[in-house]
Amino acid sequence: MPSNKKVTVFVSIILGIFLVLGLLWYYQTQGLIKVFPTQEERDANKILVIDRSKFKAAEGLDPKKFEEEIAKLDDLKKKVLSNLQDPVAWFNFGYAKEFLNDHEGAVAAWKKAFEFQPLNFVTALNLGNVYQYFLKDPNQAEYYYKKALEVKPDYTGAYIGLMDLYRYNLKDKKSEFEPLCLTAVKNDASNAVTYYTGLVEFFVGEENLAKAREYLAKIRGIKPNAAADLEASYPALKQ
Repeated sequence: MPSNKKVTVFVSIILGIFLVLGLLWYYQTQGLIKVFPTQEERDANKILVIDRSKFKAAEGLDPKKFEEEIAKLDDLKKKVLSNLQDPVAWFNFGYAKEFLNDHEGAVAAWKKAFEFQPLNFVTALNLGNVYQYFLKDPNQAEYYYKKALEVKPDYTGAYIGLMDLYRYNLKDKKSEFEPLCLTAVKNDASNAVTYYTGLVEFFVGEENLAKAREYLAKIRGIKPNAAADLEASYPALKQ
């Protein structure tokens, strides 16, 4: 019998604990108290982990400067935690991690920044560049470059990123290189020579000299010196 009493007491204690926890959870959902971390807070804490093993100093960076940059992360983390929906705080935390060559950490923070500020084409470009050049995920890179161009159709940086992507890192979309450059010329006309130069070099690489000369002629009509430089670099263009 005493054994049964112990079991009853134990069960009562467990039920009491669950009752208290249930009440606390209910009051938190009503905004009356704050006891448990929310899912948003749990997700944020995973992104905000500061793991020195993931940091790498840029070549030539002074060791003291490297340590100073790591130290900044604590303050940047506090700013994020003070308002988990502040895109600027998330962006700055991501920028600090990117400076320390923690590319995965930077992407995680920048994706949060972009979630709260989806019209920020700079954040989208940063994500595209990191995915292309460091994380080697061309599909994600393309996604974010296109997001940047949705917001800012004349964004030179996003066109340059996509040009690199289609030419070197997403070769199954090589056929999209020319249409992309022509769209860039239309939307970002002040940098037309840059895009026509890309087309000249692309078609030289494809051994399509007729196409290369077609775009070289367009450069010659805008900036003769640039056309002359290309002919010097690629003698095959001379007729």
